[in-house]
Amino acid sequence: MQTVQRYLINNLVIAYISGYHGRNSKVYDRRLTLHRGVSNPITFTFKNEDQKEQDITAKTYELNVVDTESKKSVITKTLTILDDGSTVSTKGDASCTITEGDLLPLDGKFYNFAVREVKADGSREVTYADTGYSAAGTIELLDGAYPEFTSSTSITNFTVTADAKSLAKLSSTIDARPGINNNKALHSIAVYTKDFTGTVKVQGTMVSSPTAPTEWFDITMDGESVPANTFSSSTGVTTYNFYGVYHNVRFTWDNDPDNTGLVDKILYRQ
Repeated sequence: MQTVQRYLINNLVIAYISGYHGRNSKVYDRRLTLHRGVSNPITFTFKNEDQKEQDITAKTYELNVVDTESKKSVITKTLTILDDGSTVSTKGDASCTITEGDLLPLDGKFYNFAVREVKADGSREVTYADTGYSAAGTIELLDGAYPEFTSSTSITNFTVTADAKSLAKLSSTIDARPGINNNKALHSIAVYTKDFTGTVKVQGTMVSSPTAPTEWFDITMDGESVPANTFSSSTGVTTYNFYGVYHNVRFTWDNDPDNTGLVDKILYRQ
């Protein structure tokens, strides 16, 4: 676990008439390193300018990670205050975890980060990275330490089914990897058709090991108003996106009357 110091100090200029008294000053704040492909826990220590941990029991802090090029926040996390075991107050430490899903859309490069206190009235107050009143620290997001890219799942086997929730042809159950996805997780599919006229549906479930048809529900894909996606004499590749966190997904399709075309395969990525 990485520990980062934050300073609860006022932005005050002090003038000394008989020499410099800043022996407790912190010269710099070290760079944080995040690795793609895993979760990255971080602990923040809150001190004053005398390097003493401060009581943060009733306070709320949030971490913001900012893209240095676009100047936009790309990750926001509310910190969890850690219990130090004291019977009087909880001093000094708060933490958060930047998940694998948080890092999926980000490029491997340098980012700025800052922590601010969320006041009772909703306003934000600065905390500092060092005793020189620098608010921002630096994060380096690194690729390569852990596996990242996974090939698309290819679905080529569709069986005739009597499943009441599905259409005539049904794929197997596919793991949607809910553990690495966020609440707006992106899923993409490419539907390969051959002279196909009919309907294709994507279905999801929140059950880890579904056994009953009623445990599945239809998913509406991006740009579509209804879950059923229709094709007319289609030959080629059609792509769709959909969003959400599911335990599993599956794909189902059926021809219109007198059509002999087919869905040759579906490639799925999440």
